[in-house]
Amino acid sequence: MYTQEAYKNSSRAEMEKQIRAEGFDPLLIHDQPGYFYSPHEHPETKLLAFVDGSMEVWVESQHFLCKSGDKLIIPGNTKHSAKVGADGCLFYWSEKNL
Repeated sequence: MYTQEAYKNSSRAEMEKQIRAEGFDPLLIHDQPGYFYSPHEHPETKLLAFVDGSMEVWVESQHFLCKSGDKLIIPGNTKHSAKVGADGCLFYWSEKNL
């Protein structure tokens, strides 16, 4: 589930609080421009919350261009991959079993 601007105008502390309220334990990650996550899947549900920069994410046949303030939840056992944008990407990553 992709939610554009889910965290619009939220500070990092506010984002973390919202993510934790959903039962996730967020980890802040900074990826360099062009970094590629090859196609993979895992049993856990993944939550990505974008702080700065951009990332293209493919979830099965869907394509999302994720930017600052956006949120993406990827269900467990769903093939996905990603490529970091030209300015890099700072985002929260978290997984949990549902």
